[in-house]
Amino acid sequence: MGVLSKVKGIFSRTEITEETFEYESIDSFLTKKREQEEEPQDDVAFKCDQIVDATYQMEDLRVEYDMVTSYFEDIQRIEELPQNARKEIIDTAKKIAFLENETSEFLHSDDRISDENFRMIQGMEKNLSEVFGKLKELEDMDLKIKRDMKHLEAEKNSQEYLQESIDNRQLRLRTFIISFGLVAVLSVLTLAVVGMLTKESLILPILLILLIVAGVAAVSIVLYRRLSYEFKISEMKENRAINLMNKVKIKYINNTSTLEYLYGKYNIKSLRELEYLYDQYVLMVDEVRKYQKSSGDLREYCDQLSKLLFSYGVKDPDIWTKQSLALIDNREMVEVKHSLNVRRQKLREQMAYNEELRLNGLKDIKEMLRTNPELREQVKKELEIFHIQVEN
Repeated sequence: MGVLSKVKGIFSRTEITEETFEYESIDSFLTKKREQEEEPQDDVAFKCDQIVDATYQMEDLRVEYDMVTSYFEDIQRIEELPQNARKEIIDTAKKIAFLENETSEFLHSDDRISDENFRMIQGMEKNLSEVFGKLKELEDMDLKIKRDMKHLEAEKNSQEYLQESIDNRQLRLRTFIISFGLVAVLSVLTLAVVGMLTKESLILPILLILLIVAGVAAVSIVLYRRLSYEFKISEMKENRAINLMNKVKIKYINNTSTLEYLYGKYNIKSLRELEYLYDQYVLMVDEVRKYQKSSGDLREYCDQLSKLLFSYGVKDPDIWTKQSLALIDNREMVEVKHSLNVRRQKLREQMAYNEELRLNGLKDIKEMLRTNPELREQVKKELEIFHIQVEN
């Protein structure tokens, strides 16, 4: 029984220590951590980064959420105004709408972008450079994350393929060893029987066969253990790729959610589309200015409406000079409310997701401190770097 256990042990997969592992062929932002197995304290930096990133995201989302809420409050103020005040606002809005319609008809003789897109660019013109910068940053990050995920997926698949290949080679090696062993045993038995029948000494041939068997067995054992070693290396690389992919996915979800929100907010599909709309807007504005010199000044009525709304407590009156139809037509106002509701719901979902990330990060650090009390000082230093406080 002891001999069988030893033989079985020879063909079991070799265990290796973490120090022998080297992560290869992934060139994304966590290169350094891919070259060695993470110790518990190594994960603290990632958790801290996760907490800080989620916190900053929450702050940005809250600012946007407050702005959308402010729009709702402005709508409520406008709708609750006395009838005479509403009439004054609607009359001024009608004048703006009339002039905008005339301008639109003039521009449609050489149409470039829709009225809706024109008003959208007009409303965000002051912050356009900031929007361009934010979209470019998010789109660049999106490409980088997708590239990382593609590399990680390729690495995972290649390791799975390698493991399957090693399994097949080990199976063939086992089959060969068994077949060769049976042939060797039969050969020895045959020589022994022949020797007994012929009364001749066949010790040398038998010893030669046994020597060959021993040599083949030694080589086979070395090959099998080497394959087991390679299998374990491959398993570790696959696990590392999966672990990194899970971390990268957190950034991907956050980045994609923000990007999709901005695309929906500005009714575009990419930064390039927004840049095109702006280029066309600039050309159209130049034509509008030329046209308005001979047809009346729209700015006068816009200023009048803005001052009027401000006097009634509307916090962002300039927005409504670009949405005069919503002040005139209740159906347009319903569309505005619906759009704001969709934006607010998306913001809530993003805030909930980031809050969960933040809390999970804190929870994981607390658990790490509980299970590894000897790391308390190291973790404390890391937390101080990121200005994070964890309650005991």
